[in-house]
Amino acid sequence: MKVLYTNAAASVEEWLTNAEASLDSSARKIVGLDVEYDKLSGTYFNPKKAAVIQLCVGTDVLVYHICHADERSEKLYDFFYGYRYTFAGFCVAEDRTILSRSKYYVHNVKDIQAIWRDPDNRKRTQGLKDVAGAIIDPIYFEMKDGFGRAEHRMWADPPPLPPKHLEYAARDAYATYEVFRRLDVFERGFFSLFKHPEKKRGGLVKILVL
Repeated sequence: MKVLYTNAAASVEEWLTNAEASLDSSARKIVGLDVEYDKLSGTYFNPKKAAVIQLCVGTDVLVYHICHADERSEKLYDFFYGYRYTFAGFCVAEDRTILSRSKYYVHNVKDIQAIWRDPDNRKRTQGLKDVAGAIIDPIYFEMKDGFGRAEHRMWADPPPLPPKHLEYAARDAYATYEVFRRLDVFERGFFSLFKHPEKKRGGLVKILVL
């Protein structure tokens, strides 16, 4: 992965310009999306807000420390808004609410948790690590190890974020993107096979007996 970590709107907009160029040349306009919060829990008078926004296109990842942004990015607003791109997330309902508190509105969102689950996993509720471990590589089963509540309380700390947090944020964004990209390929492949079944080939079968 190539990761850009920043709190500067100008750097975010440069990353978005490159991402849009890549997406415009792709038939499947998929963006991995994840959000980290400034607190573990919120109240009516002090709700949770976005601390870090992660975006992934291909192997390019943006880790945007938005709670310490130098200024608002209108290009990011335009990037989220509308239906040009498909934003893939995991348990995205709260992420959308959190982003709306920063006046960023994501319309075309797909929730991986509502699309697919590992049929061999008996957990009642599966997380991103369970799905990524089954679809991408078993190493992803360990992607959340060693990152607990103490670490999650640090997302809103002054920059720079520790390397451990940057790795966690980037991995989450990439796993989300790659899981959905593969599910999209599988779904289109099954549909294509159903729509255009191969013709059965006739002919003689020769058996050679030695």
